[in-house]
Amino acid sequence: MNLLEKILYCRQKAGLSQEELADILGVSSQSISKWETGTSTPEVDKLLLLAKTFGVSTDWLLSE
Repeated sequence: MNLLEKILYCRQKAGLSQEELADILGVSSQSISKWETGTSTPEVDKLLLLAKTFGVSTDWLLSE
């Protein structure tokens, strides 16, 4: 799995909508959509928040 697949997987496993995750991270739901489609990637500070929110390591998020 790559980063975009992991974000989608973790979000769905946590039972969060794109909008709910966006609220937690302080970004727009459009940002979440772009991350999950590979159009853009989260900045480092958002990667840290993603890892914390999902209870995973940043290493896991970034590894393929």
